[in-house]
Amino acid sequence: MLKKYLSAVAALYSWRMPRTFVIALREHQSSPYKFLRWFWTTKTFRTRYSVFWEADKPLVILLLAGMIGIIVSGVWLLYQWAWFGNTGYWAFGAALLVMYPILVAHSLVAIVMFRRALWYVVRPKKLGRAVIAGILELQVKRLRKRHKFTVVAVAGSVGKTSTKLAVANLLGQNVRVLYQTGNYNDRLTVPLVFFSQKEPSIWNLFGWFKLIGENTATISHPFPYDVVVVELGTDGPGQMAEFAYIQPDITVLTAIAPEHMEQLHSLDAVAAEELSIFDYSKRVLVNADDIAGKYLAGKTFEEYSLVTDVAHNYFAKSTHQTVDGQKLSISLPSGTLTARVKYVGRQGAKFALAAAAVADMLGLAHENIAKGLERLDAFPGRMQILEGIGGGVLIDDTYNASPLSVKAALDVLYDQKAAQRIAILGSMNELGDHAHAAHVEVGKYCNPEKLAMVVTIGADAERWLAPAAKHAGCIV
Repeated sequence: MLKKYLSAVAALYSWRMPRTFVIALREHQSSPYKFLRWFWTTKTFRTRYSVFWEADKPLVILLLAGMIGIIVSGVWLLYQWAWFGNTGYWAFGAALLVMYPILVAHSLVAIVMFRRALWYVVRPKKLGRAVIAGILELQVKRLRKRHKFTVVAVAGSVGKTSTKLAVANLLGQNVRVLYQTGNYNDRLTVPLVFFSQKEPSIWNLFGWFKLIGENTATISHPFPYDVVVVELGTDGPGQMAEFAYIQPDITVLTAIAPEHMEQLHSLDAVAAEELSIFDYSKRVLVNADDIAGKYLAGKTFEEYSLVTDVAHNYFAKSTHQTVDGQKLSISLPSGTLTARVKYVGRQGAKFALAAAAVADMLGLAHENIAKGLERLDAFPGRMQILEGIGGGVLIDDTYNASPLSVKAALDVLYDQKAAQRIAILGSMNELGDHAHAAHVEVGKYCNPEKLAMVVTIGADAERWLAPAAKHAGCIV
């Protein structure tokens, strides 16, 4: 006990204390209230993770300078008392030396609140979105409290929308499901899904008042859905934690891969952001193939995989593939089933498996799961097979891109029997400092034995991907 107490004191008075405080603030959704509650109740003064956002470095430097200033002031006051006998100096100096962690912690809160207020003053549109989002979140809480229905959330670096649609369309053949086909996945738009609402212009006050009124009526009336499926997105630190009010019954985590690297900077930071869903999800289903094991250590979850077939997880094996789809043999904890799906490639198999896993977790019969999978269609822009000119085939995967998804799409192209294969590859956006390495990675993955030609679109693809593909032996 004494050792633990001394360790806590050492952490509190460490020179790394400002950095720890900033990390703790991020871990508590950048909420001053939650941070102060942690500060006054923690027994260790340690954070759950050690991920540090580079964007917070100036703030840490400012706090460190303030801490040093307080310590120097305290020492100077004690010096004045010891050498010149100035009355009262010793008490004030000693108080500064003892209480400087408290002063730094509350200074951090003051800085955050001032910066946030200033940020909203110069960005009234953001303030309006935050206010409306807060109102809608309260309405979702009231809806969940008043009505009994299941919430399935989908998060992850890639494959969220396709997984969401697969889950929703499969479940929708057996129960009443509410979902949104597009990209309603941020703080303002996710609550709209629960009320089947479309987003008005932020300046359309009449539209928002009407929407909020209609939501209130929805809360009062019987809720006509058994399941709500939502997609949770993030493009910066702390945003995933904003969805904690939803309290999903099941959350599917599709992958941890480079995304929004201008804000997140490192894969560890991406993982910390995405894995915050564990803090508020009742059950978590993870894609074991695309999430490094180190990020899942010590967590309780269920998993789906195309690689690892172990007891009590969800596993699928593709036994026959064509350009029109594939046949999957799926192992569930409750048994096995076989289904012919129209999704192509490994990514398509993962979407189907995730949907089957969620359906099994919600208690659907194997027969209904198998029939439902066979009725699912590919989604526009996501590995959709289109008829080309002169008997050609187009594989449309243009919706979004990351190295993981592009390489998966190339694998599908490589597996097709064709006299000629051409890859048209565009730039991958929002990768920040990782953009160069990501485009080179894809370029190197281009196989000259499988591709007759590689065509690039966009500045980054031309600058980095094309040379890498050419170096690999491809005609570019």
